This record gives sequence, C-alpha cells and structure tokens, in this order.
Amino acid sequence: MSKYVWTAKDKSGQKVVQEVEAETAEDSRATLVDAGYTELVLKVDEIMAAVQAGFPSTFRVLGEEVRVTTEQMLQHLDNPTVTSWGAIRQGIGQSKLMCVLLALFAAYSGYREHWGSALLLMIALLAWLTFIVCVSLPSAYYRKLILASDWYRWSEVLSLISTLESIGRFSFIKVPATELTRNRAQALAGMGRLDEALAEYKQCAGRPDCPTWLYRQFVGSLYTIAKQYDKGIESSLLSIAEKPTPTAWADLANRYARYKRDPVKAREAMAEADKHPTVEQVKPFRIRCLGIIAYLEGDYLTAKRHLETAIDMVEKAKGRPYRDGHLSVARAYLCCVLARLGDFQAARDCLALAREYLVATEETDLLAECCKLLGK
Repeated sequence: MSKYVWTAKDKSGQKVVQEVEAETAEDSRATLVDAGYTELVLKVDEIMAAVQAGFPSTFRVLGEEVRVTTEQMLQHLDNPTVTSWGAIRQGIGQSKLMCVLLALFAAYSGYREHWGSALLLMIALLAWLTFIVCVSLPSAYYRKLILASDWYRWSEVLSLISTLESIGRFSFIKVPATELTRNRAQALAGMGRLDEALAEYKQCAGRPDCPTWLYRQFVGSLYTIAKQYDKGIESSLLSIAEKPTPTAWADLANRYARYKRDPVKAREAMAEADKHPTVEQVKPFRIRCLGIIAYLEGDYLTAKRHLETAIDMVEKAKGRPYRDGHLSVARAYLCCVLARLGDFQAARDCLALAREYLVATEETDLLAECCKLLGK
C-alpha cells in the first residue's frame, strides 16, 4: 500500500486535501470519486511518498512539538525553495508586528538614553532573525545541493552534503540520511567512481524511504550518469517488474528515447505511463519525452508542440527542482526540430540558451546533433 495525496473539491465546492492509502493511484482516485469529490489533482504519488517517509513529520521547537501538515507540505512543493534572505523576509512578514515593536522600543529606549534596554531589545530582534535563518539553513543548502546536482558540479555536491550533515548535528530540521546518500552516490558516479557509488547507495536498500523498487530505479539513474545506458534500462525494468509506477514507465521511455534513440520502445513505455494518473511535477517531463519521441519518429510539428508546452510549463515553475536541466534539454531538442522545419534563427536561439548546460553536463551527442543540423 502507498499513500497518495490529492487536491479536490468536496460536495460543497470547497478545495480540500485528501490522503488515501491504496495499492495504485487509480484505486485512490476511485475511492475519492465514490465519495463524491471532483476536480481531482494528484499531488503526491508512491515515489514522492516513499522519499518523504525519510523526512520527520514532527519537530520540537523550544520544547514544543510542531507537526508538519499535509497542506504545509503541499505549499512547500508548490512554492520556490527558500533561501536565507528569503527566510528573513518571510519571517519578518509573518511576525512583522513583533519585529516592528521591538525596533520601535529599541529606538525609543535609545532616544531616552536607556542604552541598556535598547541593547537588549536589539539583541532580541537579532536573536529572532538569527533563529529564522538557522531554521532555514537546511532548506537553503538543500536548494544549493539540487542546483549543483542539476549542473553536474559533483565536487560541490559532495561539499554541500558535508555542510548539510554538519547542520544536521544542531538543527532540528534535517535532510534525511537516505537523501544525502543518494546525492553522494550520484556525485561519485558522475566522477567516474561507479563501483563506489553503487556500494554507497547499497546501504539504503530496504529502508522505509528506499524500498527495493525505488532503490532499483535510482540505481538505473546511477548507471545513466555513468553513461552505462543498457544497465540503466535493465535496472529500470527490474524496478517496474516489482512496482510498475507511471513515473518509472516515463523514466524508462525517456531512457529509450534519449540514450538508445528507440522511439518504438519509448512509445510503448509511455503508453504504459499514460494509463495511470500522474503528479503535476512529472507532467512536463512526460510531455518533453513525448516531444523527443515525435522528433525521432520524424513528426516535427507534433514534436515542436510538445517541447514548447514542456518548456512553457517549467518556465512558469520558478522553484522547480532540476529546472535548468529540463529546460536546456528540451530547448536542445527543440533546436533540432526547428532546424528540421527550416526555422534556423529560432533553432540558433534555442541552442544559445541550452549550450552552457549541454557543455557543463557533457551532453556531447545532443550538442553535436544540434550543431550538425545548424551546419556548424
């Protein structure tokens, strides 16, 4: 059984969040439909639920237990990840009355030459802002970690993991050990140390936030980073054999299309993915994959439509993880499509936006294809 989270409207028309435990996303949706809910949107699927199992749902802050609600979790998913300065602005906004009063009392005490009182009040204000920053540090550094991973800056990834582990020793908000290990394994694979990467990630297999089907799916991504594409596909198939999630099918379709240039098998895998509800965060990835498949099939107008849609969806999601990689790869394929359609200026514009990422992540085959079609 997996946990699925949906937003929906109840019979009174109010927007609500519903958690349902079921074998599949279809079963969870059917449960809500039978209960009279409408306008259903899947927010958390089995993969996201498994990963989130590693994140604590409660914290102790100043001796008080604080529980993270499902609504708060969804709000975090839908909004850009926090930075330290953003946390300060948000903290001041949420407690502006206290900040204003402390600042006014400090100023008034200084005006009355009660410098001791003014100093204590300013210390209180600074202590509050420092507390806000400390609370935000795990999220801020995790954001940096995702960005570094997206750009294949593997040494930076390892450094940020060490920083997050240090923060976790004193912060009550921690990035789970499995998530840090997963990122460390990615970095090792990207640095040409695949055997170390596999051994590192092996210790996570079977944990509550890393069931074997999810473990196998991620092992496939380690092989892909190491450019061992056949082994990556083999691992994906093992994961699907155990638990055929729509995201796993879409991931397999992407590997067949991008790394094997096999539109037939990619289309078959995507057909399986399309049988199931999909979380909103994965939809641009699936649409991009459909665009790549159409390009390989020679259906350039359909490819153009899908790729432009995928780009537009992610451009609007400013805080989405791995945003730069998604946009750059989509623009590179759109460059190829536009060149095939004869719109060479638009194709060059797409490549100009994608080139930095393609070079940084050693997407040499895709970059070479773009350049060949543009006559460079």
